[in-house]
Amino acid sequence: MRGIVTIVVSLAALSVMLLSGREIVGTHGSDMEIIYRDLSSIDDLQSLEFDCDAVKPVVYRSVVSLGGLGTEERKEAFVKIVLPSILIAIDEIKGERREINRIGEKLSKGIALSDGELSLFSKLSEKYRTDDIDELLSRLNTHPPSIILAQAALESGWGTSRFFEEGINIFGTWTFGGSPGIKAVGSEARLSRYDSTLQAVQDYLYNINVGWAYKDFRERRTDTPQSLQLIKYLDNYSILREEYVRRLNNIIRSTNLEIYDTCRIDPAYIH
Repeated sequence: MRGIVTIVVSLAALSVMLLSGREIVGTHGSDMEIIYRDLSSIDDLQSLEFDCDAVKPVVYRSVVSLGGLGTEERKEAFVKIVLPSILIAIDEIKGERREINRIGEKLSKGIALSDGELSLFSKLSEKYRTDDIDELLSRLNTHPPSIILAQAALESGWGTSRFFEEGINIFGTWTFGGSPGIKAVGSEARLSRYDSTLQAVQDYLYNINVGWAYKDFRERRTDTPQSLQLIKYLDNYSILREEYVRRLNNIIRSTNLEIYDTCRIDPAYIH
């Protein structure tokens, strides 16, 4: 469980509108149609389909404990529930990063920015707490889904934790500043409560991207896409430190999570 302060932000950069029970989320250059669902029982998992080359962008607004499933079934179900939100959140960040790269290219050539570009740069600079474009690009970045899945699996017990079931808390994220959250047993600590799997993933990525504890990780991920190399720099995520990294390594290797690093959202849902 992580002991770093959690910061929940409003994703003001996204334009959202309801459409026949779905949502269209603007991602600065493309629109993705997101399917929102409620997971009310383990039986609902039987109908879940999965194709790594065409992952449906399904976001869950409620989940159930996966404790009633066998080990392999549980792991498969967990990936099906969490991976789409990971891919959606990564797509959002990549879209914003492309825009900032274009802005950086214009600035390097002495070309004036448009009002829209200035507004976007100001908005993202405030959100990511830096007006240095190189540092902004370092923070406005992502890492392999295998790492995110491994951390999610470790922190939620592959979807069996009380915090996963009650608050869609996938990453053991704490909450501070008076937010009610979910109270831990035998402690005054409280864990964050989320409205969806996507919100949980977005908050996790944001904290990785701005937290002082992950500076080395952010710098290293620009040099290598290798999960097993990068996780060495996530020791600050848990008080277990090196043991936490060892457990992540074991999960990635034993479950072959790196096969999900090439998965992508079904192009049919991107307009």
